[in-house]
Amino acid sequence: MTERAFTTREREDLFLNLASRPEGVSSPEAYQHAIAQGDKVTREAYQNLARRLVHRGVLISDDESRPTRYRMGQSVDGLWLDEEELASIMSDEYPILALPIWKESLRQIRQVPEEWWILLREKMRGVEARALFEKAIHSYCDDLAALVELQAQAVVNGATPREIAQKREEGRNEVLLLQGLVRFGLGISSEAVRLPENFDYAVKGFQDGSRPNPVQCDTKLLRAELMTRLEDGSFIKLAEDENAKALLVSAVDGSTRSGVMSFLGEEDDFYVGHAPMISINTAIGQVNRRLNVEGKEFPVFTRLPEKPEDMQQRDNKYTVMAKLFFPDLSDAQYMHSLWNAMDVLEARTALRVLGRWYTNPAGVEVRPADVVLRDGSVVPQDRDFSHYKESNRYGEIVRDMIAVNWDIIKKCRDDAQTVVGIVKTAQLRVFGPVLSWFVTQTAAKKDLGPIETWPINAINAMPDQVILTRLLTAGRGKADPWERTCLVFRPFHATTNFGKTYSKKTTPVDLIEDRRKYETDAEASGAFIENVDFWREFRGAADPFVQMLNQTWYASCFIATVPRLELERYLPRTEFIVPSETYTANANPTGTARIHIGRVCAALRQIGFEVSSEHSMFRDSSSLEVLPELVTRAHDTVKMWARELLNRVDEYLAAIIGRHIQSKRARGIRVRPFTKAEFKLLLQTLEQERKRLGEGTSSRQSLNS
Repeated sequence: MTERAFTTREREDLFLNLASRPEGVSSPEAYQHAIAQGDKVTREAYQNLARRLVHRGVLISDDESRPTRYRMGQSVDGLWLDEEELASIMSDEYPILALPIWKESLRQIRQVPEEWWILLREKMRGVEARALFEKAIHSYCDDLAALVELQAQAVVNGATPREIAQKREEGRNEVLLLQGLVRFGLGISSEAVRLPENFDYAVKGFQDGSRPNPVQCDTKLLRAELMTRLEDGSFIKLAEDENAKALLVSAVDGSTRSGVMSFLGEEDDFYVGHAPMISINTAIGQVNRRLNVEGKEFPVFTRLPEKPEDMQQRDNKYTVMAKLFFPDLSDAQYMHSLWNAMDVLEARTALRVLGRWYTNPAGVEVRPADVVLRDGSVVPQDRDFSHYKESNRYGEIVRDMIAVNWDIIKKCRDDAQTVVGIVKTAQLRVFGPVLSWFVTQTAAKKDLGPIETWPINAINAMPDQVILTRLLTAGRGKADPWERTCLVFRPFHATTNFGKTYSKKTTPVDLIEDRRKYETDAEASGAFIENVDFWREFRGAADPFVQMLNQTWYASCFIATVPRLELERYLPRTEFIVPSETYTANANPTGTARIHIGRVCAALRQIGFEVSSEHSMFRDSSSLEVLPELVTRAHDTVKMWARELLNRVDEYLAAIIGRHIQSKRARGIRVRPFTKAEFKLLLQTLEQERKRLGEGTSSRQSLNS
């Protein structure tokens, strides 16, 4: 018999054939059969293969037997997609190859019978959320650890270059999934769950012995931290149905118009190849009340700015953005500043409606809103501390953003108010991977009716919204009670650059203080410190960023508020601020969150939901969004006001220029849209800058090494 190394597929087939016997098979037995058939492989390879097949639900393990015996779980022939090929195709280096997989995954999900989704929902009502998350995280970590070992021993086990490349891509995807779930989705510490920085780093450490256990879970610590990251009770539960008093609800939305200034009649006067020459931002806050004036009803809303002349006022800072105002920023930094400026303006509007304000021009007093709905996330757009402490204008915008958000959090903490984000495109993957793992394991036990297989990698390639929408809305009627997922909490640090390395021993607040001391000491000894002015003005524990680290959580859930959804309509993720301590021994946001989620559900019941048609510049046609009705109305209002403001800006600029050149024949000025050629030049400029910055980083790394 000729000895040769089996492929991964051949080893899987051998293992599964043996596991299909009534008595099943252990990994040592599978290894002996493989050796007898000429496979050149280590004993550990079959142990790790068994761990991975159990995670995918292909095998079921009998943990009571010694050694562990495995029997068949899901039907291999019934798998929708080849899991290994899928994992290798889902590459960030070749994203175009993943599109067919994405489309096929969506098609397969749509073909799942509605009765099956209803059955799954029934089961999830009885599944305890904290225990489920704990088991799922353990399984994902165990799968990644097995994959690291297989890759580290790949050459010894006779793997082909193609198999090595496939496992590398699969490993990279699994590291990203775990980091998204554990670090950025839940803010779990490195003591509770140890994860590698990247897959290649983990494999190298295992090979040279410097990091023999790159992936580990501390069950006791993980369980303790999940007590503060998840609401107690079942994964799916009835939404709160309180008979609350009529709430004053406000919806906040923003709009921006970007282009170049042009004299009327001469469209190409200002032809640019840089970041947008001028952007005009605005935001409005609209309440669920109407104003009666002389028998006519009008919507009640406030807007920033009220008129073009107000753009120069401090309260409306960042209403007008132009590259010439920011000479210290690169094109890429300026583009990010535009998004940040829009977020600051929306946050300022939210803060305004959280206090008393007056309508314009009637001057009617409007009391503070009980609940504020923001179109999008309530997490600040830019929250990395490295940006927060920059000494340029970019850092100034980020500091303004954090300061306004901290003021909003204080209102939620002190004034019985709630600020909610309605996230239409939720890219975070937290609920999905955990639910997918549960379905995989349950299907393996033949406990899910007509569905006996579930391709876990295919489902994990999609954001939470796809699978949660199907789960929560299948078979629902208009009169059915509202249901929601459990609340998931993530502390503020999980949204920042501290999330990836968070440690309970040295909190992000400790790291900031260590950095301050290091840089101020270095500056005192004569060294050049780029951001020394920031540290001179730094207020320590009183700084808004530090206070947000110490006292801010964000709670998320999906709420089934509408009947069954079809096509590309998805439930938005509901996300709200929970002011509560984060790093103290008794930190637990769940009690405070109960008050806010009750207020959120009461507000949503009052204003209702509707399907809105929204056009995106990245889509060829309009998409249908399921949104609270007040958010839809606010969106329409801000678009109309943005158009009106733009026209008035044109008139305002023309009047100013006319006065300065003292010419009765001065032509008007308008902000015109970009041409295709200008957009092309803008893209080329950004690509060149990214390449230049990348080369600069490589050069610095070479010098440091």
